[in-house]
Amino acid sequence: MKKTVCLLVAYSVFCLAARAQSRSNVTAAPGSSLPGFGGIALGLDGPGYIEAGGGHSALSGGNDDWNDFYLRGSISGRHNVFHGELTHEARFGDSGWFYGAGLTRTISENWYAQVSAGGSAGGGFFIPRFRTDGLINRKLLRSRQLVLTAGLGFDQSKTVNRDLRGQIGAAYYFQFPLVLQGGLTWTHASPGNILARSQFVAATEGHDKEHFLSLRYEWGREGYELVGAPSPQSAAYAVLFDFPMHSISGNWRQWIGPNWGVNLNVEHQQEPAYHRWGGTAGVFIDF
Repeated sequence: MKKTVCLLVAYSVFCLAARAQSRSNVTAAPGSSLPGFGGIALGLDGPGYIEAGGGHSALSGGNDDWNDFYLRGSISGRHNVFHGELTHEARFGDSGWFYGAGLTRTISENWYAQVSAGGSAGGGFFIPRFRTDGLINRKLLRSRQLVLTAGLGFDQSKTVNRDLRGQIGAAYYFQFPLVLQGGLTWTHASPGNILARSQFVAATEGHDKEHFLSLRYEWGREGYELVGAPSPQSAAYAVLFDFPMHSISGNWRQWIGPNWGVNLNVEHQQEPAYHRWGGTAGVFIDF
């Protein structure tokens, strides 16, 4: 339903697995987009961060450019990390706000779970009215360097459309600073009874407090996408159904000082309606 938010959630799952895995003395992966998590505890005396930035994308096919601004952060304590996000998105000639919050709970030495929910305010016909995700993660092998993930998600658009998602994934943490990840997502879109599958692979290199370099490739099909609001020429929303897509993105998270740095992302996306070239840039502070 909403491609960009989906990508952020997928990437946040990767970041969460990395943070949980770091507790087992294995290489940690970056804690960037849609950050960190935990459970229900009052002693929020653990690490956290706040990040602010913006993005710009150019689209082919006569579509308007995309322009975003975001504010994200996390706080943690005991077995829990709480995170939040506020994003202003201007796309397809309209704009609106997306806001979300989430929690990851460390259940035991080998298990942790995540829940998140979000919604939108103002305009932005392309932003979900409501979105929620739940994931369960299991660490395996002798050094717990393999993390398996399974979960469900739901989107309700500002029209009649809705998505139900199921996903599985895995991340492997090498003893040297490299993490490999892959996953599958099945999306059932209604109305239309469309079942679309996509998959991704990703690799991340680096150390916490130094840098992280990530490369991600996703391909498959999307159930639907809203790409245009009603106009004098058409009383209906412009919608794409069951179409192929692929995207490639790169992320560089670089610490400049002990507790602050920059987060840069570039992405290229292709689908039948348009090709998109864009990126984001942000500044984060750890605490």
